[in-house]
Amino acid sequence: MFKKQFLCLLISFSFGYQASYAQSKPEWHAHRGFRGLMPESTIAAMKNAVDLKADVLEFDITFTKDKKAVISHDPFLDYLITLDKNGKEIEPQKKMAIYQMSYKDVKSYDVGSRQHKDFPQQKNFKAHIPLLAELLDSIEAYVNLKNYPKPTYNIETKTSKGRDGIYQPAPEEFVKRMMKVIYKAGVQDRVIIQSFDPRTLEIVRRDYPKVAVMLITVKGSLADNMKKLTFLPDYYAPSPNLINKEVVDFCKQKGIKLLCGNTNNKQDIEKVLTLGVTRVCSDYPYQYLAQ
Repeated sequence: MFKKQFLCLLISFSFGYQASYAQSKPEWHAHRGFRGLMPESTIAAMKNAVDLKADVLEFDITFTKDKKAVISHDPFLDYLITLDKNGKEIEPQKKMAIYQMSYKDVKSYDVGSRQHKDFPQQKNFKAHIPLLAELLDSIEAYVNLKNYPKPTYNIETKTSKGRDGIYQPAPEEFVKRMMKVIYKAGVQDRVIIQSFDPRTLEIVRRDYPKVAVMLITVKGSLADNMKKLTFLPDYYAPSPNLINKEVVDFCKQKGIKLLCGNTNNKQDIEKVLTLGVTRVCSDYPYQYLAQ
């Protein structure tokens, strides 16, 4: 009888511990598809991220000359990761604006074969800059095939004042074209639109009020950053050095979901988790971070 009771108690404790761990496990945003492990912002990287149980896939979009929404962190081809169609490096001084190129031209560049100097663990292989539509369709099909949970997509509008018409469409057009692709893919309920640029966030809130928005920042006080928008964002993503008890308490009080901005520093991550942050963005899954 005693053994039976002890066994039941042990099983109960075990399940309780697992449930507690699951509740405390932070939501992990795969920055550019965990670019520490795979070529950034590629379909292969995003598939690898969902294989590694990322909760959220994070990436940026910009537009080509023929108005195609594409996945790219920069509004120009990054010489650090790009090879031309002949396998040659592109010149650092040439700012090749994606918005001045057709998608056919953009797709001809290889953004997967070149080893990124900051990510020695990264596996390299030939890869192209994907369309937003292509990436969403590919990942949705992949998670269905693997019977994975549906991911959330954290999409940054790569816009800033002074670049309209040169590196990007004007904000109204940018948002309209982006959201058309998102709605066509049927993922609008699992999308967060993030930006440093309040202009695009204001448009999303006005025209697509049910879509979540996230304000990103790497500087400034909490009060000053909250003044950038005419409304409180659904998410706030400051860099780890800006996160303190005041920020955590404010976000809890206002119902804002707080995300620790991209970091690969395990100490920074553990510090913000101790403060009560439950969402982290990183180039690596937690288990790959250095001590």
